[in-house]
Amino acid sequence: MVRIRVENGGRLSGTVTLAGDPEAVVAGQAAALLSSRGKVILDQVPLANERVTLGTRFLKQIGAQVETAGTSLKIDATHSLTDQPTHSLTDQPLDNSLAEFAGPLMLRQGKVILTPDFNPRLIDALKILGATVEGQTDQIIVKATNLRGTTITLQEPDPQVMITLMLTAIVASDITVIKNAPHSPAVVALADLLNRMGARVHGAGDRIVRIQGVTLLHGGDVLIPRNQQTAARWLTLAALTAGDLLVDGASPTFMTSLLNHLEQAGNTIVKQATGVRIIGTHYSLPTALSMDDFLAPSLIDQSLMLGLVTFMNGRRSLAGTKLDDLSPALTVLERLGVTPQVEAGCLKLSGQPTDSIKGPVTPLALPAALMWLLASLRGAASIEVEVTDQVARVIAPYLAAVAKQGIQVEISAPL
Repeated sequence: MVRIRVENGGRLSGTVTLAGDPEAVVAGQAAALLSSRGKVILDQVPLANERVTLGTRFLKQIGAQVETAGTSLKIDATHSLTDQPTHSLTDQPLDNSLAEFAGPLMLRQGKVILTPDFNPRLIDALKILGATVEGQTDQIIVKATNLRGTTITLQEPDPQVMITLMLTAIVASDITVIKNAPHSPAVVALADLLNRMGARVHGAGDRIVRIQGVTLLHGGDVLIPRNQQTAARWLTLAALTAGDLLVDGASPTFMTSLLNHLEQAGNTIVKQATGVRIIGTHYSLPTALSMDDFLAPSLIDQSLMLGLVTFMNGRRSLAGTKLDDLSPALTVLERLGVTPQVEAGCLKLSGQPTDSIKGPVTPLALPAALMWLLASLRGAASIEVEVTDQVARVIAPYLAAVAKQGIQVEISAPL
């Protein structure tokens, strides 16, 4: 267990600079497997990111050459990828941590072997384009038999599904039309890279994307976009603490709904050339937020939005959440004096948080831990939060960044 204490809350102020989007990097790493000549170069890469490191390690294990220079990755996968001692392409199944590589590996090897729990939506995406699937007890074999373009309407604008479709459709015969496509920085960056490699991808960033299949791809380069998911989290935290924060690298294009909601709540949004500045309000107006406005929100994103709604005034609501996942946080709300009610799948809150909560709390689940910490940042509770090591690792980067803003954060092992 790890003990965390936030002293007397505080306002986030100054500037935070965003790193590159790891999802865009992993998509680019996977695309490099499709190059028949020339290197793929990714710039503005967060080299220390766990997902990026995993992708780099995997590329090296299967025989690709990977060089780093500053914040750039140079990948050469043009030669034959043979079975390596550390990773067998033909025998060892690919799991969800490397899901973006499924399509390119299938195209390079003729087949790809996946773990039994591999994301079924990604397998369905491959099947739609003509791949054949053989399910077995301990693995799933997907073969590139007769890939052909078609029209696909995504039930949800999921970036990972979209990336899987793009990395497969670019070599399928005919034209693939994808409707209800996600408005995602990673999707736009991947389309930019693929077009520089010789692909024909049109409309990335819009709701309808068209992909003309080609026979060969070559090397190319792309500037990885800043991480807009992290940008949204910082803007939410700044609003929660009535701060004055410039998020350097934030792009209003990819967070229109969030910025509109923040303005409706009384915050001032200033769109600058280098990013977005938010000047928070001490009296947040009630508004109806919906997670449906956000792209593939994680549990952290849902918890942050719940925290933002909690400290608004009046009767407010949050729709589109996974209530079962957030149930530990709802228990915290009740202790803070806020009454949560569920009506037709929408979470509605009444009552204002009390500032009388003191002493230690020991939440085991991430949503509850985040809610207590958000209450501390807001100044509604003077508490020590004891969390599991796993939860501590998830929130540690944010706590470190908050501490740099001048807010006193103490992290230690419990006595």
